[in-house]
Amino acid sequence: MQDGRHLAELLAHYRSYRTAYLDWAAEHDYPEATALHNYRRALVGWYETSMDPERPYRGDVLDYLTTVAGVYFGQSRPAEEVPLGDDPLQHLPRTITLDATGQQLLARFEALPEDCRQLLLLADYHQLTPTALARALDTPNLATLHDQLEACRTRLTSRAPTPDDAASYQPDHALHWPAIITLAGRKDLLSTLAKSPAPAAPPPEMPTTPTTPPTSIPPATQQSNNAPRQKPSPAILLAGLLFGVFLYLAYTTFGGSSTGSLYDRYFAPYPNIFADQPPQTDDERDLQRILYHYDRGDYRTAYDELLPTADAYPAAPLYLGVTALELDNPERAREWFRQIAADSPYRDAAEWYSALAQLAQGGAAGARTMVQRLANSPGHPYQAEAQQLLSDL
Repeated sequence: MQDGRHLAELLAHYRSYRTAYLDWAAEHDYPEATALHNYRRALVGWYETSMDPERPYRGDVLDYLTTVAGVYFGQSRPAEEVPLGDDPLQHLPRTITLDATGQQLLARFEALPEDCRQLLLLADYHQLTPTALARALDTPNLATLHDQLEACRTRLTSRAPTPDDAASYQPDHALHWPAIITLAGRKDLLSTLAKSPAPAAPPPEMPTTPTTPPTSIPPATQQSNNAPRQKPSPAILLAGLLFGVFLYLAYTTFGGSSTGSLYDRYFAPYPNIFADQPPQTDDERDLQRILYHYDRGDYRTAYDELLPTADAYPAAPLYLGVTALELDNPERAREWFRQIAADSPYRDAAEWYSALAQLAQGGAAGARTMVQRLANSPGHPYQAEAQQLLSDL
């Protein structure tokens, strides 16, 4: 399940990486029209694997897009170009083939009214939580939303079969539904992305993971925008416009003064403690080896390898917490930060990241209390950042 962040990121990535991707396609002499089609297909693949509850892709987005698009073009990747972190080729979209029953159920789905189709797509393909779905559709009553979903599902599965498909109709469609909703969701996303306008101007070059991390958490450089912004109306959503959901979630996730947008502006991974001072002991060298994955942005591997060392290194709980934030789990991150003792040299950083974790969870009130305390703590290494964040809250 997701709160809408992945869906909002999908549209943001579509616009942000388009120019860099087309530059890559031009270098390989791929026709632009076909390249853009494969770009959308690769983005849909990234979207699905980023939500995989078992093994989500956490590597570089542009690397994923170009690698997967290369597969669609029949391109083979040289062995020396295999990435050190997540390998996009291990996260390819799964191939789906429907039998006759599945094709009939897909036809029934496509014959549903537009509002039912979109509601089922948002709930079962995009996997929006009930709260996120209600927020996007401007339906404050979760019970009403649940009833609408059940009515759509009943309409899909209980309709009497037509004479043409009576012989093969199967009321029990549970095994077919994941494949059907995935195919329908992909088709809908491709159509929606194709209608999305291209960026008005080339975006700035996307930053890459630095070989040497910064020695301190940089303050936010983006200025607060106090000008009033027109919030996209969710009233259009029940008409079946997925692009309206994109706009609404993009606004609430990245726009205005939402807590999600502030979190994205102020969050930066905690720097590698060995950036300026080499490890002195075998234990420190072992931690440095684990942090290699952290520096490369392979946070899943870093988290898995840090986990057994939680009690061995004073810095381990801090890195586990920051890594949990990178893996979109702020609640778990806060649990790690709470384990850092008051006299630990990493306590100050834990306080700052704990406030950001609270912000990531949408708790502006709780985050404000924590940030206020840091902003009023002379000598605190994150006082300046806290003061700036407090003014934006």
